[in-house]
Amino acid sequence: MLVRRFIYTFLVSMIPAIEIKGAIPFGIALGVPAPAAFAAALCGSSLVACFLAFFTHWFYEACRRRHLFPHFTGWMGKITAKHQDSFQRFGPLAIFAYVAVPVPGTGTWTGAIIAGVFNLKPKSILLSVFCGNVVSGLIVTLVGNGLVGMAKSIFIQ
Repeated sequence: MLVRRFIYTFLVSMIPAIEIKGAIPFGIALGVPAPAAFAAALCGSSLVACFLAFFTHWFYEACRRRHLFPHFTGWMGKITAKHQDSFQRFGPLAIFAYVAVPVPGTGTWTGAIIAGVFNLKPKSILLSVFCGNVVSGLIVTLVGNGLVGMAKSIFIQ
């Protein structure tokens, strides 16, 4: 039974916008111990980052050359041109900080996509996204474990 809940937590963490930040409280609410929920969510969201690290830049360039999704590629081109200098200066550290902040819209999906469009090496993408994901997950685990425990003590007595 616990294995099934662990797998659910793993799968939920792979969903864009939910990622590790939503999967950890989900797993804890299902009854998965906090360290196991953290591990499942970290593994699932890191698996997504592995895929994105290797294919994002290739996909972006293929779309740009073939004029597919012109509004999206044009918009991304403008953003990369505008922030190229600051990204070259901070690179992986900027991606780490972006992913580490546990707020909606920042996470493995967007961090890996941004790094891929900026043509960061896959090894750098994986390292910066994974480390940021660990920090974000630890913050969410500590907060989520406290909130779920408080809710259980209030409503289950």
